[in-house]
Amino acid sequence: MSKWIWFPGSFELYHSMLLHNRRTIARRYKDAKSPLMGETRSMYYQPMWEVSGPEHNVVLQKEATIDKEETIEMLSNTEYSLINVDGVSYPRNVKIKLSKGQHKVVVSGFNAEAFPAFYIKGNVFASNRSYTVLNRMRRGQNAGESELYTDENDKVEIFKFKYKPVKPVSVRKVNRGTLYDFGREQFAKLTLKSSAIKKVTLFLGESEEEALDTDYTQIVLNAEMQKGAYTSNAVAFRYVFIPTTKAHTLSAKLEYLPIVNRGCFKGANDFVNKLWDICAYTMLLNSREGFFDGIKRDRWIWSGDAYQSYLVNYYLGFDKEIVKRTIRSLRGGDPIIHHMNTITDYTFFWLISIWEYYFYTGDKDFIHDIYPDMKDVLAFVEGRLSRDGMFETRPGDWVFIDWSTFDSDGPLCAEQILLARAYECMSNCAKLNNEPEEAVRCKKRSDAIKKKVNALYWSDKKGGFVDSYTSGKENVTRHANILALLFGYTTKEREQSIIKNVIYNKKITPITTPYFEFFELDAMCKIGDFKYMTDMLDSYWGGMLRLGATTIWEEFDPRKKGIEHYEMYGGKYEKSLCHAWGASPIYLLGKYALGIKPTAPGYEAYEVRPNKMAFLGNFEGKVPCPAGEIFVKITDDDVRVKSPIDGGTLVLPSGTYKIEKNKELIAHW
Repeated sequence: MSKWIWFPGSFELYHSMLLHNRRTIARRYKDAKSPLMGETRSMYYQPMWEVSGPEHNVVLQKEATIDKEETIEMLSNTEYSLINVDGVSYPRNVKIKLSKGQHKVVVSGFNAEAFPAFYIKGNVFASNRSYTVLNRMRRGQNAGESELYTDENDKVEIFKFKYKPVKPVSVRKVNRGTLYDFGREQFAKLTLKSSAIKKVTLFLGESEEEALDTDYTQIVLNAEMQKGAYTSNAVAFRYVFIPTTKAHTLSAKLEYLPIVNRGCFKGANDFVNKLWDICAYTMLLNSREGFFDGIKRDRWIWSGDAYQSYLVNYYLGFDKEIVKRTIRSLRGGDPIIHHMNTITDYTFFWLISIWEYYFYTGDKDFIHDIYPDMKDVLAFVEGRLSRDGMFETRPGDWVFIDWSTFDSDGPLCAEQILLARAYECMSNCAKLNNEPEEAVRCKKRSDAIKKKVNALYWSDKKGGFVDSYTSGKENVTRHANILALLFGYTTKEREQSIIKNVIYNKKITPITTPYFEFFELDAMCKIGDFKYMTDMLDSYWGGMLRLGATTIWEEFDPRKKGIEHYEMYGGKYEKSLCHAWGASPIYLLGKYALGIKPTAPGYEAYEVRPNKMAFLGNFEGKVPCPAGEIFVKITDDDVRVKSPIDGGTLVLPSGTYKIEKNKELIAHW
C-alpha cells in the first residue's frame, strides 16, 4: 500500500511549527490615547523556545529487483518535483513502465511553503518507509510516513481531524447578553449566525466566572460577520458569553482525533468510573498533532507533559502514531541550541520516553529511525555537563522538576537522577542499534551518577535525599526521593526511610500538581502501597470533581476557595482546567489495579498482578497491547483473565498461572 512520504520529521516539524505559533492572548485597551481604545483583541503570543521548520528540499531513493512488470506514477504536493528511474527523469503524474529486473527510483522536490511530499503508485516501488534519504543530512535514514496519509488525494499540509456537533445544555440571559453553557469542556469551532449583528465579541471561559469577567477573559473572539455568519478556529471553552441579546444562533463542532479508547475500566465504585471517564475525555481533547499540555492557554507540546501522556496512552488508546509525532516534534531540527522546551529535565524525559515506547510497543523500526536524533541530543547534554559528569545549570537552562521551591545551589539531586535514567535508556537503545560500545559507555555513566547521588545527597539526619549537597542546608523535597523510589536507584533500607521520613511526613511540602502526583503514586504503587494511591484518588482528584470539574485541572490546592482555584502564574484565570498531565488515574488503575504490564518489549512477555482494593470494590477492565486487549475481572472470590496473546503470567497470593492465548483463565485469590 502506498503512503505519502517525506524527509523524516518534516511532517511533524511543519505541523509543530504551525501549532506552536497559533497561541493568542486577549488584550484589552483602556488607554484613551490608544487608537484601539475600547477594543478587545486576541494577539499573537510568541513561543517560549526556538521552533524548527521542515526541510524544504528532499531526495529519496529505492533500489529493488522486481520479478514481474509494474507501472509506477509519482504524485507530489509541489510542482518543483521529479522522479528519476534508472537515470531517466520524468515529471510528476506520468505513468512509467518498469520491466522485470533491478531498478533504481529517485524522487526529489522543493516546497518553500511547506515541505515536499511524494505518493508513488506501484507495487514493489509503492511509496513507504522503504525509501531512504539521499540528502547529506540524515543520509541513509528511512523516509517519513504516517498511517493517517495513505490516500493519493490526502493533503499533507492539512492535519486530519474529525468533527461532530455539540450543543449547549443551557442558554440564559445575563449581564445584557447571552451565556451558553456546553456542559463540559470543549475544543470546538464556533459558528455565530445573525442578520441583526454586524460585529460581535465572544468571551470564552472554562468557568462561568471567566466567561462573564470580560475584563480578564483569556480567550476572546472578535467576530467580523460575513454575510450574516462567522466561524472561528477550534478554541477551548465550556461557557460562551455574547454581550448582546439581539437575535442570533450559536453552534459548535468538536474538533478531535478519532483515537479509539481500547482500554476501559468499570467497577462498583461510581466515583472511580466517573473519574476514569473524565480522564479519558481530558486525553481526547489534548490528543492532537501531538500531545498538548492543555487546550486553553498554551496549546503547546511540552516534553514532561507528553511523557506522562505516552504512559496514559499505553493504557487507553495505544496509538503509536501520536507518540511518534510528539517525539519528533519535540526533537526539532538541527542544530540543537537548547533543551526541550528550554527545560533540562524535559530533555531527559525525552530520552527516557523513547526506550519506554519500545518496551510497550516493540516497534524497533522507530527506534532505528530516531536513534541518530537521540545521539545528537545526548551529545548536546554531555556538552553541558560538569567535568565529573554531573548536570549543572547553564545560562538559558530552565530547571523545572515541578512547581515547588527547591534548594537549587549547585547540582540539583532530582536532575542527576533523571540524567542517570536517561543514560540507562540510551544504553538500551544503543544495544538495539548494534552499538555495544556506546551501550556499555552509557551504562557506566548511569551507574556512576547513581553512585554519586547515593554518596553525596543522602542525609542520615533527614532520612532522605536532599536537594543540594553544596549549600549545607539539607533541604528535603519529595521530588528526588520519589524519583529514586520509582527508578529503584537506592537501597531497600533507604527506600523504607524515604517512605517514613519523606512521603508520610506532613512537614514536607506536599505535591500540588497532578504532574508530580503521577510520579509519587506510581512510585508508591510500585512498592506496594496501594492505599496511598486510592486515598489520593479520592482526596486529590475527587476534590476537583466535587468542585464540578469536567476535565482534570493543571493544579489543585484544596486550601483555595472559589475563583482562587482558577488563578495561576499571577493571572486571574490562567490555570488550565483541561490539562493532560492530570489523566494518570487511567495508567495507575490499568497498571496496578488490573495489574497489567509488559515484562519484555512489545508484550512478548507480560504480567497480570491484580490488586484487590477495598476502595474500588469489584471491578473489571481491558488494557491494550499490540495484538488486542487483555481483559481482567476481579471479584471477592476470583480473578478472570482473557488475552489475545501468549506469554502472560497471572500472579496471585495463591500462586502463579500461565495465561494461554484466547482461553479464559479463572483463578482463586
